[in-house]
Amino acid sequence: MKNLWMTVIVGFIAGLVISGVLFDAFVYIGKSFNRISVAWTVSKAEKSFSAGRFSDAVLLYEKVLPKINIENKRLYAKTKNNLALSIFRNAELSNNINDVSKSIDIFLEAEQIYLAMNDKELSEQTAKNIQAAQKAKESMN
Repeated sequence: MKNLWMTVIVGFIAGLVISGVLFDAFVYIGKSFNRISVAWTVSKAEKSFSAGRFSDAVLLYEKVLPKINIENKRLYAKTKNNLALSIFRNAELSNNINDVSKSIDIFLEAEQIYLAMNDKELSEQTAKNIQAAQKAKESMN
């Protein structure tokens, strides 16, 4: 009987250790898969943008943005900036003033993140994007 209780206790402790390790492994694998998925989608969006398929780029950036960990401020802001740029380029082609306004709002969000990070270079580049979008909006009026 003493041996049975010892086996039960050891088994219980081993089960706790194994389940904790397995849970951590599943969490790690899940996070890794998300990072790979985000990188893949951003890459596809950048290729679409480079090929002039701005509406495809917009869809991809909108799909990936909620998957990006907001703690990764640089990637989050870059994706917002690229989304806004894709919306802006698409709006220029279709002469859609509402989408230009939408792009300006998203550019401003990206700029605020860059400013909070004290990234002068990227905030200045985003400010130039904002100015270009505002100028285009004025010319559409």
